[in-house]
Amino acid sequence: MNRIIIALTCLLAPALGAEPYNLDEMATSACVGIAPAGYHTVVAVRRQCSRVTVDCKKICAQAKPFAANAGFTCFDSLQVYKDRPILGERIGGALEPSPPPDAGEYGPIIHKYGDCGGSCGPNYCCCRGHK
Repeated sequence: MNRIIIALTCLLAPALGAEPYNLDEMATSACVGIAPAGYHTVVAVRRQCSRVTVDCKKICAQAKPFAANAGFTCFDSLQVYKDRPILGERIGGALEPSPPPDAGEYGPIIHKYGDCGGSCGPNYCCCRGHK
């Protein structure tokens, strides 16, 4: 039954106007890419973009521990933009015989803050696990 629901959700999502990019996956990928060297778990924790919301230092410290991690510490923060150009599907492989649709256009937009502050800036906190 669960497989049927998942399959239907995947089929219906484009028709319902679902985002073509997953903001959580984009944030997690960006956090992993900018993580400090070394072995640790990296997560992107959602944060409300508001001046009254706590900063990323506190959000990471309050994040639920995962597996062997005793908790998380913030190392950066991001703004992953929801309002951005939507590009056409890219169907080519490594060697495309013709330019992809929307060649020269940009797609998803992510702003890296370089700190763990707050304000109405970051909507994701990059946190690394510690033991």
